[in-house]
Amino acid sequence: MSRSTDITFTCPCGNVFNSPIYEYVNVADDPQLQYTVLAGLLNVSTCPICGRRAALSRPFIYSDPAHSLLAYVHPSPDVPEEARQLILEKLRNVYQQADAETAYLDSTEERAHREGSHNGNGTATGTKQSQEMPHLHVVFGLDQLSELINASLSQDERLGRLALSTHSRSNAERGQFLDIARKLASEMKCQVEVEELPDEYTVWLYGSRRQIGALMRELAPRG
Repeated sequence: MSRSTDITFTCPCGNVFNSPIYEYVNVADDPQLQYTVLAGLLNVSTCPICGRRAALSRPFIYSDPAHSLLAYVHPSPDVPEEARQLILEKLRNVYQQADAETAYLDSTEERAHREGSHNGNGTATGTKQSQEMPHLHVVFGLDQLSELINASLSQDERLGRLALSTHSRSNAERGQFLDIARKLASEMKCQVEVEELPDEYTVWLYGSRRQIGALMRELAPRG
């Protein structure tokens, strides 16, 4: 399961709001977060009143077990070389320790399986197969992470986006518009991001190209 912490933001407009900031992203449990990352919106908080955005630069772990992808992500691409080496050394030590602990647990489980692998009828009882820890990628900047993710995805799985907009200035109408967009996004398992301007109100939907394509077909006029 992904892990996040609610952070309180105070917007220049005066609004105070909470927003989740992720330190661990597991797309097996939260597949929609993959497209939040690809859209560059992870750990970017949007004021619900004025639409201003605030990005909180915090390192996080990205995990995609289905594609054997595990990455430590430092949000800045401009980390000096000396600092990069320090980060790499610390991560290498932590990862080696975790790998050793995993190997120990696997060997303990295997030994227990051998000792009690048969029940009274002589039938072998199953245990989980051990799994090696995937290679840990260390990336600096979200662009590098996006390249890694896209390399593991098919064309249909890559990021798609759709903009729905209205020129209404009415807060009530904009609210109804957002409710409809959120319902569509929920049905298609897409992410929603709002861009609010005085003359235009835009709701962006993010998901796989397959999901966005299906949504566009659903919205197309029927003749």
